[in-house]
Amino acid sequence: MMTLLFALFVVLYAIAVVNTSKVKQVTESMQTAFGIKEEIPKEEGTIPRGPTATEGIFRYIKGNTSREQILQKVIRERAAIISAQARNVEQKLSERLYGTKQFPDSAKKPVDRVIYVARDPEGIRITLLARILFKPGEYTLTPEAYKIIQSVAEVLKGIGRVIRVEGHTDNIPYERNGMSNWELSTLRATSVTKFLINTKLFPVGSVYPAGFAETRPLAENDSAENRALNRRVDLKILYDNPTDYIPPDEQLGNGEKSTKE
Repeated sequence: MMTLLFALFVVLYAIAVVNTSKVKQVTESMQTAFGIKEEIPKEEGTIPRGPTATEGIFRYIKGNTSREQILQKVIRERAAIISAQARNVEQKLSERLYGTKQFPDSAKKPVDRVIYVARDPEGIRITLLARILFKPGEYTLTPEAYKIIQSVAEVLKGIGRVIRVEGHTDNIPYERNGMSNWELSTLRATSVTKFLINTKLFPVGSVYPAGFAETRPLAENDSAENRALNRRVDLKILYDNPTDYIPPDEQLGNGEKSTKE
């Protein structure tokens, strides 16, 4: 009986005394084994890339926080950062290009704009209307376009995000040399992409083109002014989707089935 009591109290004592240095070593070993590094808080205005990058997911799974709470927190942080960077990009473009003349107040008609910045679900969208980039029906950049795109490139330099250059048209069929609006939108996006790449201001592979023809209009194609808005090239600055770097529920330890698709 005395031996058993002694063993019991020894075990209880061993459980009660936690060696923090040993716990830290175990944690670091697990992170190394899974290829994940404990994230160090970065400067304001950055979004972690996710569990496959050098910044780990441990920031988001400490404590007994549920998946939904984590996701909502990340969504709020992401939205705040994107909004701040969108305002910064718009201000720099306004100052570099035309002062405030190309960014009229909301009271003016949208058709008065030839370049503007907006937020969308994927990140930041910089819209360049086609009439300042190309001659009607053409996909070769005009001399004026080089100066504008160069200024945009210098503003976006160092933003650290993938940029998708999207070509868009109105709904009027394009029939020239056997091409349709699909080819025209893609070739226009490619012309802008090639120029951005040639500036050597962006890492290789961080800029790519895409053509959408008339499938994603900004306005109804019911007037000449609205069709002019739809003929455009969008520079989409893409940000991670929050669900891309929230770990599955089993990793969160809440025992619920993941709803991530």
